[in-house]
Amino acid sequence: MIAWDADLITAIAKRRCVIVIGSGVSKNSINKDNRRPKSWLEFLEHFCAMQGNPKIVQDLIAQRDFLTACQLIKKSMGEEAFNKAVKDEFVTPGYAAADIHKHIYNLDSSIVVSPNFDVIYETYATSTSQGTITVRNHFDPDIAEYISGGEARLILKSHGSASNPQNLIFTRNDYAAARTKYQLFYEILKSLALTHKFIFFGCGVDDPDIRMLFEDIQFAHGRIPFHYMSLPHGEVDPQIMEVASETMRLRFLNYSPDQGHKELTDSLNELVQLVEDKRAELAASRTW
Repeated sequence: MIAWDADLITAIAKRRCVIVIGSGVSKNSINKDNRRPKSWLEFLEHFCAMQGNPKIVQDLIAQRDFLTACQLIKKSMGEEAFNKAVKDEFVTPGYAAADIHKHIYNLDSSIVVSPNFDVIYETYATSTSQGTITVRNHFDPDIAEYISGGEARLILKSHGSASNPQNLIFTRNDYAAARTKYQLFYEILKSLALTHKFIFFGCGVDDPDIRMLFEDIQFAHGRIPFHYMSLPHGEVDPQIMEVASETMRLRFLNYSPDQGHKELTDSLNELVQLVEDKRAELAASRTW
């Protein structure tokens, strides 16, 4: 089980923590046909194979240059066919929320960021909260109003949603354009990273958003608060983890990947109780 740091528990309890859920969280979901959503890597490998495994795309995937690989796949398929493929993979199958989604919801964070194209978490959260949770995309102009207001529980779709594939951030061109077109959104994330703790579930250290955000902040502002990322044992070389910790100020929470990453789900269930206990303690002592 993950040994949760006391300062992280307190940050979540005080709602000074931003939870980021990546594709590894979505992999816990299934639909009525026992199908699971593909990860970014699996999506690229699938459509690379559909196009006869062109060597240049295979090499890019092997080098983990997913942005350029995706750009070439989209160009080869054509925008209309590519957008339909994204929607058919991430929305149409109707994936159901898993226990891990429910535990994340029960942490009751003010802000959850989802780079996932699927709508699994926001569908569950919106339904469970009876529509009181607000969902905003990276291109929405009123995000700052919800951040500054603080009343609403907010889900930020940082890459958009497959239900609206024209506005996805998925390829190298998309990322390059987004940094200019949606500069306010990225400035908001940077501000949150300076004032809140971030914890990443189901994400990787090579995620381009994470690297861009935290490397920029680290080298612009010097020492910033540590943030957290859950990782399966053995997934990332220890030397790479050390570099990531230094350049992005990340602390890693390792767990066993056995039985479909069951330990992460169980650890999150335990975290919910720890956070609830801390909130009760803060309320009793009036030390909010």
